[in-house]
Amino acid sequence: MLNVPKISIIVPVWNRQDLIERCLDSILNQTVKPYEVIVVDNGSTDRTFEKVDHWMQKNSEKGIRFKLLSEPKSGACQARQKGLENSEGEFINFFDSDDEMRPALLETAINKIQENPKSHIICWSCRINLLDGSKKIPTVINKNLLESHLVHALLRPQGYIVRKDFLINAGGWSKPIKVWNDYELGLRLLLKEPSIIFVNQQLAEIYSQTESITGKNFSSKHGEWEKTLNEMEKVVDSSNHSQKKKIKKILDYRRVILAAHYYREGKIKEGKDLYRKTIKNKLFGEKLYLKFSYNFTRYGFRGAWRIVRFFY
Repeated sequence: MLNVPKISIIVPVWNRQDLIERCLDSILNQTVKPYEVIVVDNGSTDRTFEKVDHWMQKNSEKGIRFKLLSEPKSGACQARQKGLENSEGEFINFFDSDDEMRPALLETAINKIQENPKSHIICWSCRINLLDGSKKIPTVINKNLLESHLVHALLRPQGYIVRKDFLINAGGWSKPIKVWNDYELGLRLLLKEPSIIFVNQQLAEIYSQTESITGKNFSSKHGEWEKTLNEMEKVVDSSNHSQKKKIKKILDYRRVILAAHYYREGKIKEGKDLYRKTIKNKLFGEKLYLKFSYNFTRYGFRGAWRIVRFFY
């Protein structure tokens, strides 16, 4: 029988007393159980901590190690890092407390690890359930997972497991980034050119929430998104990756899309300022593609990357 790798599931949680049990039940109902489940309460002011404690006691005989930790420093990065530092598994999955695993998620991931024992990351598709009732499945460009992450956030916490030592070597959740922290970490992981296996199946359900760390729109966190993109550009500059130039161009694409969202949300000056700052000193061709992407999105259309990606 093939060796079954130990997988630690880390769930950061803040004020999710009505949702956390749905998430934990979906982990418990996996066809192959994880080695351990670590829940890190990030200073909840409702009954989340008590609910998790009761759930763990109720399910203590299910053959899974449970740990309930507290992290007083606010922010998902701090909570996830606390869980990482207290984990014992070979592979780590950071799963959000709002969401659900489909029953075969861990079994599918473990099968891929057994087939590819030198792999660093196993990732899969997720279905996003939006507030208006519609559903979205982010595009995955199977031949270029780096591009898929930069444009469509492939390595979202619900969407992959990673070898623990590889994650630590990449720096873990060490950066105190307020928004898009998973997006930034995903880039750092991919810059190390891991052996990565993509599973073309939807293995997790993501549920948008009216109350979340990032908020319902971009304008509510104006300035923070830009800080994350700037931090990512610094990481790229310090790397020796063969696609450095392309990565930086895609980050500029993300900036003009962000600028377009600001404009659509009523922060017209902020949108125009970010757009102008981004295209300043760009060559004519790149400036043309960025201008198209900005206006395409500003007027309410989606998917500019499907058109402009062939010019990058």
